[in-house]
Amino acid sequence: MRLAPPGRASVGEVSDPDDAPAPPDDSAPAEPAPTELPHGWVRVGERRWWSTWVGATTAFAFLAAFQGVNFFFRIAETAFRWDLALLTALGVTVGIVAVITLIRNALAPQPWVDLDSGQLRAGTRRPIPLTQVDRAVLTTAPVGNGGRVLVLRLTAKEARVEFILRDRKDATLDPTSTAVLAEALRRTSVAMPTSIHDPTGRFARYNFPGHVDRDDAVALVEHPPAAGDPLPAAW
Repeated sequence: MRLAPPGRASVGEVSDPDDAPAPPDDSAPAEPAPTELPHGWVRVGERRWWSTWVGATTAFAFLAAFQGVNFFFRIAETAFRWDLALLTALGVTVGIVAVITLIRNALAPQPWVDLDSGQLRAGTRRPIPLTQVDRAVLTTAPVGNGGRVLVLRLTAKEARVEFILRDRKDATLDPTSTAVLAEALRRTSVAMPTSIHDPTGRFARYNFPGHVDRDDAVALVEHPPAAGDPLPAAW
């Protein structure tokens, strides 16, 4: 009987099944394709002029204006007219909305991020390096029927930028804004503040309400907690 060369089976000879290559595993999940981040200045989120005035807030402003007009009629000892009162209250409400909107846009302009240069800016203000951003503060505000607005404020020595993570309509950032902001946060120097009485920062969460560290900030951006979900900050 002629023997086959080592490592090679002869004709009619059954090879060891353990030596056969394993079939491809089609059930194994494929790795997600890497997503390339955009270049240049990218607008993170979209600030709408009406985002501050939605639902109950607008109704409250109108009722407050109406009560103010009613009070004016009583002081002036003028006969109360519903049509004139409603028109005046509407005009006052529009004026309040306009003033508050201008103030809000001036204090918290539209944020932009440039990952190529590693910079961050608010509106048309001077850009700052991401490495200079060292504090992150989470603020919340209840709205509607159990809703909640989430705003992440990043601060540096001479700058402050705000990002609306979940707005009054419960909408979150779009996927591109989320990816850009999360990557920008990873390049910052955000950390929990400390005090002379707590140099290790063990109780920083309670000594500095609303502050979060870099990892928590990234998690908030990637997965903004819904109303009722726990938050990584204390107040």
